[in-house]
Amino acid sequence: RTKERRCGVKRVWKQDTMPQEVDVLKISNDDAAFILGKSGRTKEKIARVSGAELDLFEQSLTLEIRGSEAERRRAKKYVECVMAQRVGPVTIDDDSEDDDLTVIQVPTEAVGFVTGSQGNFLRQVEEEWGTLMFFADFRGRGSGREGQTEKLAIFGPRRGRRGAQLKVMAAVETKVPNYFTGDSKPDEDDDQDEWGTKTLVLKPDELSYALGKDGTTRRKLARASGCIMEYVGQVAFICGTMEERVRARTYLKWLLKQRHGSVYVDDLKDRDDVTVVPVPRDAIGYVTGNRGQSLRMVEEESGTFCFVEGGRGESEQLLIFGSVRADREVAERLINNLVNEKMREDNDRRRYDDRDYGRGGDRYDDRRRDDSRDRYGDRGDRRREDSRDRDYRRRSPSRDRYRRDDYDDRRRGDRDYDDRGRDRDYDDRGRRDDYDDRRRDYDDRDRGGYDDRR
Repeated sequence: RTKERRCGVKRVWKQDTMPQEVDVLKISNDDAAFILGKSGRTKEKIARVSGAELDLFEQSLTLEIRGSEAERRRAKKYVECVMAQRVGPVTIDDDSEDDDLTVIQVPTEAVGFVTGSQGNFLRQVEEEWGTLMFFADFRGRGSGREGQTEKLAIFGPRRGRRGAQLKVMAAVETKVPNYFTGDSKPDEDDDQDEWGTKTLVLKPDELSYALGKDGTTRRKLARASGCIMEYVGQVAFICGTMEERVRARTYLKWLLKQRHGSVYVDDLKDRDDVTVVPVPRDAIGYVTGNRGQSLRMVEEESGTFCFVEGGRGESEQLLIFGSVRADREVAERLINNLVNEKMREDNDRRRYDDRDYGRGGDRYDDRRRDDSRDRYGDRGDRRREDSRDRDYRRRSPSRDRYRRDDYDDRRRGDRDYDDRGRDRDYDDRGRRDDYDDRRRDYDDRDRGGYDDRR
């Protein structure tokens, strides 16, 4: 390619393309470091916001800007503002024809809070919304609590500027309550056809539920509806086209209804932003997870809004809402994976149960009988025999008659035994009487012979 330098402007020709002009800016060494930023982030941010291409040559200390005339003009303006920040206050021309600037008045007591430590909060907002933000050298009387404000300039496309503006408004409202929402009705621009803003005042309990942990619920609704949604104090600001605003308000209404019970969608067949996934009742708890954690992960990964509508026969309908069909397809695939995983676990559990309680169940019972015999010895067998006897007696009424006969026989046997015992005692008494008579006769004989001898 060949280059032609004319008054700081390069004209570049590429094969089979129209010639593209390049603006060249001479910068100092300090400016080069400031424009480049940490790891080149400032240069990338300027290029993203302006739409132009920037090339910084440190050896020659030149900055080349490529793009259309409007893109190059915006890029040069942003570069000059960044360089001005290094040496002093920035002066902004409000009469610019680029229509890329939004100015917000920030009360003095909230400037440090909005800026953040080392400008971290503004850098995060810039990264999230693709904007360029800095405070300008402007001070004037405003509606702030102390009557002193500073001017925050937000450069970028309309959607990005509006999102960054609402983000700053929410931060200011946290530091200075009712600064933007103190009026009876916040300002809104609800264009019925094109871009506009709709506001909705929320109750304290509704706000905490609609916000979610670390703002996850709010971001979910905004991404699924394709709308900008931010909560400034107790007021929900909904920005976007008419279709996006209606969709966001509907999603928010369904979300708040979930606090009190199931939600049913009346116009389900007429909507083009929903995918219906039937889920078996046995798997619905597995799909939603503990306190809805599994379903929240699906929403986070796919950028959709999901909830279970209610029963429909043997399955329940899980509704996936989103403005982008590709996102709904991702959510549907993730939910089907969870259902299949649950079904596989149930099938594995059934096979395991059949193996244990089928053929294995007999072996298990045998082992239990052997353990019982070893632990209790014959007592276990006697208990089982007694149990069988009791069962048999319940089944056979004639068993009692046989048992009475056996009992009577045993009683007769006992009486015979007692008679034999009494005879034995009588014989013993007879023997003792004979023995006593013989001893008496012997004593008499001995006593008579003794007397004769005397």
